[in-house]
Amino acid sequence: MSPGRQALLRVVRDPLAMGGAVVVVVVGFLCCFAPWFCSSPTEQRLWLGVTPPGSSHPAVPGQIHLQVGASSSQDWTGFSQVTIAVEEATYEDVRVRLRRGVLEIQKITGAERLERLDLDALPARVLGPGDMLGEPRRGQLVAGQPPPDGFFPTGESLLILRRSGPSAPVVWTISVNDGRITNLLRDATPQTSAEIPGETVRSIAGDGRDLRLTHPLGTDPLGRDVWARLLYGGRISLLVGLVATLVSVVIGVAVGAVAGFAGGRLDRWLMGAVDVLYAIPFIFLVILLMVTVRGEGGKNEFRDLLLLFAALGAVQWLTMARIVRGSVQSLAARDFVLAGRAVGLTPTRLLIRHVLPNCLGVIVVYATLTVPIVIMEESFLAFIGLGVSAGGVDAWGAQVDLGNQHIAWATGDRWWLLAAPVGAMVTVLAGLSLFGDRLRTQLDPKG
Repeated sequence: MSPGRQALLRVVRDPLAMGGAVVVVVVGFLCCFAPWFCSSPTEQRLWLGVTPPGSSHPAVPGQIHLQVGASSSQDWTGFSQVTIAVEEATYEDVRVRLRRGVLEIQKITGAERLERLDLDALPARVLGPGDMLGEPRRGQLVAGQPPPDGFFPTGESLLILRRSGPSAPVVWTISVNDGRITNLLRDATPQTSAEIPGETVRSIAGDGRDLRLTHPLGTDPLGRDVWARLLYGGRISLLVGLVATLVSVVIGVAVGAVAGFAGGRLDRWLMGAVDVLYAIPFIFLVILLMVTVRGEGGKNEFRDLLLLFAALGAVQWLTMARIVRGSVQSLAARDFVLAGRAVGLTPTRLLIRHVLPNCLGVIVVYATLTVPIVIMEESFLAFIGLGVSAGGVDAWGAQVDLGNQHIAWATGDRWWLLAAPVGAMVTVLAGLSLFGDRLRTQLDPKG
């Protein structure tokens, strides 16, 4: 049996190596096929806010658009009838005007004038542009009397106040045929279209079966599913680790192999350049490169991702170059290399076909150990504002930073926002490090 096959069998029989490999493969599989295991990572449900792990709510988006004859805004394929129970809050808009130092109070609907408006019993909020609600107002307003101190902002004499009343239950019944809406009823009254805000939905059922969305790891401050963001963010972190490692392997193997095999002046020049770069803090080079290039072109997700690949890979090849150089130098004095030179093989062919394949074990081991290092470096960059995102989803490092910002350290509240990405990173990094360490031991049992 060949030495390579013997080493491979030792790795397969090593429970720690296989355990680390299984962990990484499982996490990678979940991240690659995230749409199979979670909902959208960017769907915001602001009315949910931060909810703890295990919470659930009706599976609705921020706004449900219904139009008879059109396709439904949700995937209701396979259902013939969908029932949505909502609570529609009633409200009343009142115009309050300050004229000649006294108040005029009038309802918007019906233009009825009011003599008195009690805002202590039922507070009102200032209605701004786009139906945005501002600060609440309290106090007793009496027509013909001055307003309470500070009721009107400086320089303003007209306010529109919205007073919310009790919620009224409403049931929408939607008939669906092949994903298209054929009939729409609001409390048994036919309608042609409707816009239902997601925060008003209390239950939704398809053919009598409740449709609910569960958040196994809770939600973040914007109501986004943490589990979904964890899987989609893992795609970015793992991709950064793999691609940046590949860049470092290509550069490091090329430089180290040429320096070790050529020797002489070229070896001194190349290794001298490596020593100079070693003297500069590598993370400083990454930050300098990213800030310089990003500052010239503004924010661009695709370009920033490629830049991170190049920046991290460009500073991780130094150790790889030294390791490969040492291995190539030891192999260059072996008999098979001398025999190859004797039969007239060119240095390039001898290096590529005979020397580098014998360094493959060392290269694979160090590459395996480089992936977790790169992922940690990406996380550090995220903490100083140089993280990357794709499709509206942050990598694990940026998610750790977000959790650190929102966790209530005094009470431990919102702990899952930090625990989820930290747990994912620790699991993957431990699996990769364990696999790489055991791989190094089994490929070189005497090392």
